[in-house]
Amino acid sequence: MNLAGLGLASRIVASFILVFGLMGSVGLYLMKRSLLPTFETIERKAAYDAAKRVLSGIDEQLVSLSVLNHDWAYWDEMYEHLLKPNQKFQVSNIGPAAIAASNLNAVLLVNASGAVVGFGGRALSNGRIPQMRDLLSSLLGRWQGAAPHVPTTKCGLSWMLERPVSICWTGVVHSDGTHTPSGTVAMMRELDPEDLKNIAANAGIDFSMNAPNDAKPAFFGTEIPLEIPGFQYLPAHDLQLSSHDTVIDMQSLLSGVDGRSVAQVDMQIERQWMVKAEKLLSDMMLQWAMVAFVSGVVLISVIQRWLVRPVARLRTDLASLGESKRWDSVLKYDRPDEIGELTKGINSLLLVLHEQVRKLESMSRTDSLTGIANRRKLDERLPLEMSRLARHADPLSLLLIDVDHFKKYNDLYGHPEGDVALKKVASVLAACSRQQDLAARFGGEEFAILLPNTDEAGALAVAEKIMLEMSKLEIPHAQSPTSPRLSVSVGGTTWSEVQPGGAGALISQADKALYVAKRDGRMRASFYNG
Repeated sequence: MNLAGLGLASRIVASFILVFGLMGSVGLYLMKRSLLPTFETIERKAAYDAAKRVLSGIDEQLVSLSVLNHDWAYWDEMYEHLLKPNQKFQVSNIGPAAIAASNLNAVLLVNASGAVVGFGGRALSNGRIPQMRDLLSSLLGRWQGAAPHVPTTKCGLSWMLERPVSICWTGVVHSDGTHTPSGTVAMMRELDPEDLKNIAANAGIDFSMNAPNDAKPAFFGTEIPLEIPGFQYLPAHDLQLSSHDTVIDMQSLLSGVDGRSVAQVDMQIERQWMVKAEKLLSDMMLQWAMVAFVSGVVLISVIQRWLVRPVARLRTDLASLGESKRWDSVLKYDRPDEIGELTKGINSLLLVLHEQVRKLESMSRTDSLTGIANRRKLDERLPLEMSRLARHADPLSLLLIDVDHFKKYNDLYGHPEGDVALKKVASVLAACSRQQDLAARFGGEEFAILLPNTDEAGALAVAEKIMLEMSKLEIPHAQSPTSPRLSVSVGGTTWSEVQPGGAGALISQADKALYVAKRDGRMRASFYNG
């Protein structure tokens, strides 16, 4: 640059602008090299986690169907029906109304000789009704020509009538697990648009699911495929990633029941982190050029204090956050500038991510049938209450509630009605619980209520209230030798201090009290007295 024709002040300003511009360019280049890889790592991790949540949601659909399939396979009436087909059983349990009530799209019954003795189908979301040959064509490749009749539930995906479906099958035995299997019960349920929409909402990412022949062509970029580990029923899958300027595309081929690829999942996530990072760097360059006209010394000190240090701190915090995975953390940068806006944007993303993680954790701690807490939630809460009892010595009570003769109820009215009854029992427990109490499904037809700050008299009052509210429901139970209505037995125990054995001993005492209540005639409450 020729400065001979300029005055001294202009030369100083021009020289400063030139030097500062060079320094600014070098500084921005160095920051880009250090900051963008951190953002890209977090962004790729977020994309991988989102894809993993999508496949986990699909696997949860298989798990949900497997629970229902297992229950039907351990059903005595189903066992007898496969030995000696009964038209009344056929209509009431795999007729159109029964299939719709169980949210199924097809049920197939095969006896021990390999003959089909029952089939029912319900229309898919596209209006097409599955036929017996459709379900058999998906299963025979896995069965190798004949149903295995093994009392172990197997599940997988398939593509049927232009829709993705879940399929499960189990060999049918007596409810106690004995006797030679009398056949196999297979079920099919569509992953309908509402299911896929819920999976997308929980995963926080849009995706499409298509048959491999109808899907978008697979891309083969330079990025190494990532492996998503297997879930309960879905095996491990490769995840192909392709990064673009504003989005990351992801694809994964899902295997079906016969081991062949049956569906391609296409996902896309916006590169919000990288876009904001590029914008931040661009804004920095503009700001530095403007401030260069004011004062070099002041500008350098201001940049050091208000730009370089916060960015370095933000980068460190982001790296630490990526390692700790504490998505509930909040970056505290209350500034009215781009760094503050970037921080707000990051915090907004963290809030969304934390909420999705919280929802998934809540789902893992909630019983899918009744909507109350499950055994896992109870097991997590018990140690906390043990610690509180050790500190404050306030009484702690535990009630175990068992539905009387529930197996006979299921055999008489069917499993769908049994599920409805369990939901009503759970509603009674929730209504009889305080805010600090925890009502949970303990397993099968057994429930539990954890009662902090409650002595034996208070726990007995809760137990009596539960039995009273159950009697008000007037749920008929014609096969109960105890009562013509569905009733419960309650066993309880109260601790005023922590006893040897901890939470396990507390449960054991309540279980012993429940045994006494059932031994003495059921439909009553009994408390452990040592």
